[in-house]
Amino acid sequence: MPSKWGDRVLRVQTIQGKLAINTYFPGGWTISTLTQAQFNADVTTFLNRAADAEAHIAGAVGLRASAFKTLKQDLSYVLTMVQAKADANPNIAVTIIASAGLFVWAKGGSEKRKNEAFNTQIPGTVIITADGGGHTEWEMSKDMVAITNLPSTDTSKTSVSGLSPGDTWYFRSKKVDTRKKTYNWSPWFLLKINAGGRNLGGGGTHSTAGTLPTT
Repeated sequence: MPSKWGDRVLRVQTIQGKLAINTYFPGGWTISTLTQAQFNADVTTFLNRAADAEAHIAGAVGLRASAFKTLKQDLSYVLTMVQAKADANPNIAVTIIASAGLFVWAKGGSEKRKNEAFNTQIPGTVIITADGGGHTEWEMSKDMVAITNLPSTDTSKTSVSGLSPGDTWYFRSKKVDTRKKTYNWSPWFLLKINAGGRNLGGGGTHSTAGTLPTT
């Protein structure tokens, strides 16, 4: 989870919203001792305590920490539920994990993330990954001349939606520059939207909902 309380609030709201209406996890789910209703109640409690702490109400900081501790336990159950569904459906595991607002990690120490793009089960939505890790910038183009800047991320993975099936897009990435170092853009890599499968680096990766997303 993010270290800043404001970022934690946003992440929790994202996950709750993703699970509120989800094709893969119909309403009323239960995992272990946690029900969806209880999860939503615990989210509400945390959000209220976070708002109280932000307003400097006496005693609210401790109550916020306590509510977050409960919510982290809830989220561990959510991770288990999402991972089980992904394992049962390996062909769409990435889509299932992303649908719950979680990151997708590749299992195995030898597996290295590559510069690649691949389609998902959602028409017009693609996943893009970059070589390496850390803060990453992204660009896309239809002709490698007119370029669209995509939002930067704290990890080497992002998604793009709303693309037209049948179109071909080029993508590229680079690490975010620091005061001491400037990074180069990767070579362009292309993908035909909804053509199926990964564009590069293909096959065999087991998709794992390993952590909660950071901002």
